[in-house]
Amino acid sequence: MKKIFLSALLLASISTSVVYAKKNKKEAVKQINPVSLQTANDSILYAYGVSLAEQGLEQYLVQLNVITDTAAISSEYNALIANAATPEEKVRLNNELSSKLDSAVVSNTQNIEMLLKGIGERFQAVAEKNFAYGKGLEVGDQLNRMTAEFSKQVLGNDESAELNKQAILLGLTNAIKKEPILIANSNEMVQNRINALQEREQEGKKLANAEKIAAGEKFMAENSTKEGVVTLPSGLQYKVITQGTGAIPTAGDQVKVHYHGTLTDGTVFDSSVDRGEPITFGVTQVIPGWTEALQMMPVGSKWILYIPYDLAYGDRDGGPIPAYSNLIFEVELLDIEK
Repeated sequence: MKKIFLSALLLASISTSVVYAKKNKKEAVKQINPVSLQTANDSILYAYGVSLAEQGLEQYLVQLNVITDTAAISSEYNALIANAATPEEKVRLNNELSSKLDSAVVSNTQNIEMLLKGIGERFQAVAEKNFAYGKGLEVGDQLNRMTAEFSKQVLGNDESAELNKQAILLGLTNAIKKEPILIANSNEMVQNRINALQEREQEGKKLANAEKIAAGEKFMAENSTKEGVVTLPSGLQYKVITQGTGAIPTAGDQVKVHYHGTLTDGTVFDSSVDRGEPITFGVTQVIPGWTEALQMMPVGSKWILYIPYDLAYGDRDGGPIPAYSNLIFEVELLDIEK
């Protein structure tokens, strides 16, 4: 499971709520009911809500003109004040700055309240039919979908499990409104939970593929004893067929190569040689085993690379390449592209 960048998904539909927020500044806003974080899951859900708000949401709302960037106003006026020609001009600018900041704070508070109202009513399934809230409700719909996936993947809940959505909404609200956060380092807490889940998944996959991994290790151990095979500290092995005399690529170079790739049982999974077309790519745009080898090969070289799975595609299935597969490539370095 990839690292979650939560705000990006939520923000996609917030832009449509700008008009609604500005036209309804005087409408009364319902307060979120008091929430008690009684369980470990409640806490992680609250932290999830905080992380939704903290990962770029405020900057995005500024871009949409939902809220005003008070720091930018201060910076602009401070520069003007510093360069003012007379004391009277400085006083005038200071007064103008104070007035603009006061106005921005009031406007920001109203708009954020209205934005949260629309999100909260949809997210908590409040039955209120009012077109003015429609765009805010769309955000709540998206939050529902995101939370269901988060619950299933991170908390291990099935779709029927009851979820404390108020904990999420409270975290989201506290962060957006700059209120005290109940759980410090919320982003770290969420990411630690995700990392722990990833580690458990990886260990489970390794256990399920233990026999295959052992066979791959045996292959590499036996191969290392063969004539001409060099084993590097990383575990990468290579054998020189032809040693070129040209330049050696660096990490920032583009290289032109021919290659023929097989599994350890001889199954061909890809071959530019068979296609009759060499390929050009960046030295660091390929699997780690290739990146390491290319930075040792002079142009004109042809090597056989024996790449352990952790320097190839690891636990990922890559089309015709199963997870935990050691790979063999015959690689000819034709040129360094300029």
